[in-house]
Amino acid sequence: MKTSRILFVLFIFTLGLTSAGAQTNPCTQKFGADSVKTIQSISVYREFFKQKNYASALESWMYVFDKAPCAREQTHIDGVIMYKAFLAENPSASRKEQLIDTIIKIYDARILAFPKSAASTTARKGVDLLALRPEPNVEVMNTFKNALELGGNDVESYVLTNYFKTVLKEVAAGKFDKSVAVDVYNQLNQTADFNIANSKDSTGKEAEKFNQAKQVLDADLAGNLVKDCQDILQNFGSRYEANPSDKKLRDLVYGMLIGKGCTQEPIFVRVAESRLADTGEERLALLLARMFKQKDQMEKAMGFYQKAVTAAQNDSTKSQYCYEMAAIYSDQDQHAKARQMAQEAIKYRSDWGKPYIFIGDLYASSAGRCGEGIASQSVYWAAVDKYKKAREVDPSCADEAAQRISKYTGYFPDKEALFFQSITIGSGYSVGCWINEGTTVRARN
Repeated sequence: MKTSRILFVLFIFTLGLTSAGAQTNPCTQKFGADSVKTIQSISVYREFFKQKNYASALESWMYVFDKAPCAREQTHIDGVIMYKAFLAENPSASRKEQLIDTIIKIYDARILAFPKSAASTTARKGVDLLALRPEPNVEVMNTFKNALELGGNDVESYVLTNYFKTVLKEVAAGKFDKSVAVDVYNQLNQTADFNIANSKDSTGKEAEKFNQAKQVLDADLAGNLVKDCQDILQNFGSRYEANPSDKKLRDLVYGMLIGKGCTQEPIFVRVAESRLADTGEERLALLLARMFKQKDQMEKAMGFYQKAVTAAQNDSTKSQYCYEMAAIYSDQDQHAKARQMAQEAIKYRSDWGKPYIFIGDLYASSAGRCGEGIASQSVYWAAVDKYKKAREVDPSCADEAAQRISKYTGYFPDKEALFFQSITIGSGYSVGCWINEGTTVRARN
């Protein structure tokens, strides 16, 4: 019998089977009325199947599928594989639809015969519908929805992303309100979170799949339901304000505001501060610190900088944050606090010269407020000490340090002034004012 003739006969046959198979229990006899023939037929079709000689496998496969659908779940899996192979042969349009119908009916028969795997089978059916017959979209959508209802949290990650895409398609067609899609999004995120938290895969691969699914869900939500900041505020702002304790909603709003660059919206600070209190994220703490710095709210900025330092995972990053805090204190003329933060930066990164130069500049700028005469000029000794230290620990700062050393050495007192003050060159000297640091007496000539 030619392959095309077998396919046609089998198509008619499976239509009948599925209609008749809607009985309550198709498995009253697992191996059918003739168990010997069933076992023989399995053996025959599997041999042909292994050789990918699907046309020759069909007749025996047909017997097993018709007479003993509950004998082996593999029978149904093999049937889908064979019919996909027949589709790959590029049949006519009408025959193609018949083949797709048969694949769907094989899935339906498998669900009926093996209810324990109904969720995963329904999910696979959805994937094949999406690939082979994406329209009507509502049928594909309902298939994935059914898979979720059957499986609960026990689903594959691809079910989440595919289901949401079909829901978004219904929204785009005007059949669903955006709020429906948001509710589905929240449900799917909860399922993903459950699987991430409860994964038993020691390799972490399963949890990573659901993490990736969450990223796809976020991207699809932001790309399809919200276009700009106003859209976010209109659709989600009031919902969040009405229930700020809803962390899932909070994180959704946060992700959209970040994704659309809406960090200047007033709601962002409230959302971000709430999220930071739970997560302690370094990146978020730094973002808030710099935001409040731009708004000239320095006390709040410093609080978030401290959180960023605490959250940072490496000393180089901690050092950078401390340096930024030092610069803020300097701008506020709080020199002692500025020096303290620069010293913190050095503590975290001892080979970085820039904080030493920063402290030297603080000292040099203080000459006018630290008395007169030698008392004022002594700050330049302390400043040059810092520039020399910067050059010593960090060659990349050598040129910058050398320029300052050359400049401020010229501000040292001359030998005559030191003589009349009974101060010996090379002796120790304690710089007063807010600096309170020991140094060595030097003359400019």
